Amino acid sequence: MRYLIFSDTHLTPKYEPKKFEVLKDAIQQADTVIINGDFWEGMACNFNDFITSDWSKELFPLLKKKKAIYLFGNHDKESLADSRTNLFSDKQMKKYSFKSGKNTYFVEHGDFILHLPDLPTFLRVILESIENIIVRVLGKVFIRFAYARFNNHIKSKILGKYKEDEFLVTGHTHFAEIDLENHYINSGFNHYGISQYLFIENGKVTAVEKRY
Repeated sequence: MRYLIFSDTHLTPKYEPKKFEVLKDAIQQADTVIINGDFWEGMACNFNDFITSDWSKELFPLLKKKKAIYLFGNHDKESLADSRTNLFSDKQMKKYSFKSGKNTYFVEHGDFILHLPDLPTFLRVILESIENIIVRVLGKVFIRFAYARFNNHIKSKILGKYKEDEFLVTGHTHFAEIDLENHYINSGFNHYGISQYLFIENGKVTAVEKRY
């Protein structure tokens, strides 16, 4: 069984063909897909506008074919959606666990461990516009500088919690990382022209990063 885990796509009603092609390629390589939160951007649009957008024609059928498991995040809270989450996923929840090889993986978005403040809409739009430019120019250098500390915070919170063959997988921080020593894995994000995701198969974790 090959699992695909991706998070933080922050989709809006605006269809992005290049982002779709990257996600399509990843989804088609998997047996099971786990969407680990912030799938759509609930701070920039309402659920109805997203669910009726062109994403429903292109992306949703691919996810349904893989019986996608959808975990809610802090930008796409359960309270913002309705039963139409069934259009792109078979199961919806806040946490999910599965076994691969000898290992057990506990998957959640990460906002219950690391609480980041919800900014006013106007300020968030301004900061995201600036961040978009910086990430496209500096890429990993900026991402590490800005976000690595959030992963370190999560790791400090889970210290000693997991057994030798148990690992926590989150998104949320936008910093992709595989730190098996500390039983922590982060799937990164799919935004600002960068696509990051994980494949887990037979207990082996592989991180992928592409530009779009």
